[in-house]
Amino acid sequence: MGLKERFSKKDKVGKTDTVKNELHKEYDEDKKQVLGHAKRIKQLWRSKEILQLKTDAIAVLWKKKGYEVQFFEEFDKITKEGYQMVLMEGVKALDAGPIDIKIGSYYYFQHKSCIR
Repeated sequence: MGLKERFSKKDKVGKTDTVKNELHKEYDEDKKQVLGHAKRIKQLWRSKEILQLKTDAIAVLWKKKGYEVQFFEEFDKITKEGYQMVLMEGVKALDAGPIDIKIGSYYYFQHKSCIR
């Protein structure tokens, strides 16, 4: 590619349009991801269920403010059934840098028979 082609206005316009299209696509993907996250958070916020998932191998409990008594009752049941807590993960309403609005926590359990 010669200097003339490298600095021609036609070439720059094409590159600019390509960059704008790529940025627009990336923006749309990010927007879809944020909206999906917002829907999941909204469902969790409204949920009164403590036990989110339970199989023969794993169980997932959801703890949020105001439901501590129900959470500890379910925690007690799960541990008596032979599940051990392996992970606790905080759930944020917003994940935007220094803004930290925690709305609850997930507690992950694994059945003793599956731990080796």
